[in-house]
Amino acid sequence: MRRFHALTRRFSVFHFSFSNGGFPLHYHKKIGALAMAFLLAGGLASIDARTILLVPQDDRPVSLDYTVSTAEKAGYTVLTPPKGYLSGKNYQGSPDQVWRWVEQHMREADAAVISTDTIIYGGLVDSRKHNESLDTLMARENRIQRLHRMYPNVPIYAFGTIMRTPYASNSGVEPYYYAKYGHDLYVLSGLQDKMDLGTLTKDEAAEMLSLKLSIPSEYLQDWFKRRTKNHTINRLLLKDTKSGIFAYFCEGHDDNSTNSQSAMEARYLGKESAKLSPKVYGSFPGADQLALLLIARYHNDVNHLTPSFTSIYPLGRAEDTVPSYESQPIGKTIAEHVEAVGGIMDSKGRPDIVLAVNTPLSSTGESGQFSNYGMMKPSTTEFINQVKAVIDKGIPVSMVDVYFANGSDNTLMSLMKQHDLLYKVAAYNGWNTASNTIGYAIAQAILAPDMSETDHRDMLTEQYIDNWAYQANVRKNINRLTELEGTNYIPTPAMKEEMIAEVQDFAKRKMGLDPATISADFPWGRLFEIDAMVSPTPKYTVYLTAAEKQRRAEEAAKKAAEEAAKKKAALEAAKKKADAKAKTAGSSDTAIAPEQPSPETTSSENGSDDVSTIIIYK
Repeated sequence: MRRFHALTRRFSVFHFSFSNGGFPLHYHKKIGALAMAFLLAGGLASIDARTILLVPQDDRPVSLDYTVSTAEKAGYTVLTPPKGYLSGKNYQGSPDQVWRWVEQHMREADAAVISTDTIIYGGLVDSRKHNESLDTLMARENRIQRLHRMYPNVPIYAFGTIMRTPYASNSGVEPYYYAKYGHDLYVLSGLQDKMDLGTLTKDEAAEMLSLKLSIPSEYLQDWFKRRTKNHTINRLLLKDTKSGIFAYFCEGHDDNSTNSQSAMEARYLGKESAKLSPKVYGSFPGADQLALLLIARYHNDVNHLTPSFTSIYPLGRAEDTVPSYESQPIGKTIAEHVEAVGGIMDSKGRPDIVLAVNTPLSSTGESGQFSNYGMMKPSTTEFINQVKAVIDKGIPVSMVDVYFANGSDNTLMSLMKQHDLLYKVAAYNGWNTASNTIGYAIAQAILAPDMSETDHRDMLTEQYIDNWAYQANVRKNINRLTELEGTNYIPTPAMKEEMIAEVQDFAKRKMGLDPATISADFPWGRLFEIDAMVSPTPKYTVYLTAAEKQRRAEEAAKKAAEEAAKKKAALEAAKKKADAKAKTAGSSDTAIAPEQPSPETTSSENGSDDVSTIIIYK
């Protein structure tokens, strides 16, 4: 019975999609036909493979909440370890506890999507800061083989990372010395990479020697020793891939540059993996998108789907664009992600999904910079016309907004709103690095056909609130607020309330949403990251922005002043009226005084002076 309901639910979703002007009929017919074929062939069990055991790389929203939410909206049940086991805002995960949880719950899963950084180091950040012995790390890695032997019918989709080499960092996600010596380590590793390639000049060799002498030796040893351990683990994971332990394994390049220690390690791993099929192994930029990407890969595998993709671009460098924080053209990164998810690039036929990749005319910048104020550009206008034409043909479009790093392009978003496209696309993403955006855009477009209309809208709204409302707009105001308050870019409760208020106000003004359906949080207490929360019904407290509070206070003060002035004027008018009345009354008393009676002629008391008593005789 449960299997029957799972199947009927999927078919009901198909009906919704092509009856409401959503995704194109042919896309759903393709999936529906496959599902019916499986049913007739006795393949119902594969269609009903609905439970995924997920071990994320940490508890950030992009790793956990957004990933789980998207998968659940597509009909999956997702099992995750307790948050207390995962790397969180304190940057410490518990790999041994996670391992125990995995071994206890693996039997409940139809597939497992596992971060090797979490089960070996504790999490993504922990992989950069741990002080574990190589023996301990290898013992944890070896447990993967045992897990596969215990549950051979549960496919394992795993993802790890090549330790990053950032330009600089002082946010606590690197070893403590990186705040002072991080840039020097970055430059040094780039020079060592050039030396390995044989392209190092004499001047660069001298600079490399100078850096080695200027960076304290204990810091150099700590950094390179940890990298060596991690590289050894990555080689063992490749060995497991070759042995068939994983249904698919991918190695993400976390924040990489063309010349760096990360690039050098990736090159050597590439040599060892050269004979591996791209169907079982991938290595490409990015980290935070990988969990959702592999869920989509499992979705395609279990449903025997091979979606086809085509990319469209605006005027500019297009597929040759090399985005910020990455070392290769975006066209190559897209092709690698499509391959990883089990799809194909097809520029000739009618694709299942079109990736509308919003690239800049020259180079990418940050969404918070002044140039992202939403000026209308002919190239973007023409691009939106292309998008609209594709949608009008009934082909799903996934918006890949990489014009800026770390947030949406306001020009693009204004045009999407103007043309009523916000909720007509299959997916929208414009967050963090280009590879992060690409992975989510591909995965969400693949999973979208299995979502209800409400769930699909909520998925889109979640991204709009995070990428557009906050990252590209509200974040600038909150940054200024922290600068004024001198909080070192750490949000206070009052700043959090202001952030929520501004996000809710943006959602109401720009998207016509009920602000009570929107909220947000700073999950790790840092300004460059929020957890956007979207509810299909009103449930969140609505806050007033500081500007609105001031406006209302000024309005109340003005009204009070006006009332006071009216009252004063009324009192003065009443006083004048009373004074006038009193004056009028006083004037009347003087002019019409009553007559006093004349004294009567009487005799005085002694009678001697009263002439009236004198009798005159004739």
